[in-house]
Amino acid sequence: MSSRIEAGTPPPPRGDKRLVRQSANRASYEREDLYHVLDACPIGHVSFVHEGWPQSVPTAIARIEDHLYLHGHPKSRLYLALSRRERVCVSACRVDGLVKARSAFHCSMNYRSAVVFGAGELVAAEQKAALLDRFTERLIPGSLDDYRPYLAKELKGTALIRLALDEYSVKIRTGDPIDDAEDLDLPHWAGVIPIESTYGTPRPSANLNTAVNLPDTLLAGVDP
Repeated sequence: MSSRIEAGTPPPPRGDKRLVRQSANRASYEREDLYHVLDACPIGHVSFVHEGWPQSVPTAIARIEDHLYLHGHPKSRLYLALSRRERVCVSACRVDGLVKARSAFHCSMNYRSAVVFGAGELVAAEQKAALLDRFTERLIPGSLDDYRPYLAKELKGTALIRLALDEYSVKIRTGDPIDDAEDLDLPHWAGVIPIESTYGTPRPSANLNTAVNLPDTLLAGVDP
């Protein structure tokens, strides 16, 4: 059956935006659970309001220590909102399996999800190159030392924003389907269909110099 992450941190008070209301038994407010989810999700959806309309933009994200980092074009709607320190909400989710019950009503998914609330701040110019390196390493593990230096125009044309991981909630489902007791003897299959994500064998670019070999560090020992 679905299990709750063992939590030592109590839930926030009623009315707090972080409080998980639906299936609250699956909620966690532990920082380590938050890190576990964010580190498994290279894409997040950033929600904000632009000119009176709600917006939700999928973008690459990377957790570095106790901040969440996002990067993109400094003139885009998203990064203009972030650089003005407007309040945003970032959500991330990874689906680990399809849960088939004996009743379609009780079918579900096993997943890990997180919601982060906050206001972004621009990373100072002198910190940008080093943090962009770490950002890229989060997305492509083992690639840190296999790039040319950034051009000045590249750094100027990239906004790097960080959000403090101070306000958040996590929701996780694991385990088997939860069928009604009277359905357990029905002749229908029930169980979990895993969804696994793995790195494949790297394929060289068509225009790669044949003298350049695949770095030994690239994706080595990575457990997605």
